[in-house]
Amino acid sequence: MEKLFIACDFDGTITRNDTLHLIVARYGESGLWEAIEPRLRAGELTLEQAMQEEFASVRATPEQVRELVLGEAGLRTGFPEFVAWARDRGHRLVVLSSGFRSVIDAVLERWGLGHMEVASHEAAFTPQGTRLEWADRGERCAVCGRRCKRHDVRIRHDGETLVLVGDGVSDRCVARMAEVVFARAHLSRDLTVGGVPFVPFEDFHEVREALEARTTLAA
Repeated sequence: MEKLFIACDFDGTITRNDTLHLIVARYGESGLWEAIEPRLRAGELTLEQAMQEEFASVRATPEQVRELVLGEAGLRTGFPEFVAWARDRGHRLVVLSSGFRSVIDAVLERWGLGHMEVASHEAAFTPQGTRLEWADRGERCAVCGRRCKRHDVRIRHDGETLVLVGDGVSDRCVARMAEVVFARAHLSRDLTVGGVPFVPFEDFHEVREALEARTTLAA
């Protein structure tokens, strides 16, 4: 049977609501992302610069952030079942995020998924402000010019069929190296413009069913 390496985004993909946006909306400057995002999408800012600018205004304790995301992030339909399916079929499923490990861990643990492998950044939340702590993502990518998720994929990928499941700017680069792409929201629009093929999705039951069909045919 065909074995898969599934790289899955977190915010807005695994979660129904983007935890970064939730945190800034509650504890940062209201409407700030709406002002920053057009500059990010136009290439005037890197994702890291945009996030640093966005989170400079966030003042909250780790406990406040945890309570917020557990109450409001939600989980996209079918994700626990998708995790179990990947495990049972021998596929590797890794969470690749440009968000924060403490936030991701809190959400996954709430749903009994704390065992999952995660590659992400981190944030130190305090009432005086938030400091972002960037993970080592190797050399700058030749495609996007950033230290991006491609590095996380390269150091883990071991020849399996590469699958990406994502929704945003930080997923665009990996989408161009993956053999199968599931995309929604901003990522689906970007890939449509760029002529990159993808499968649209709104829940993980759809992703699982499509991959089940593919691996069954390949068996």
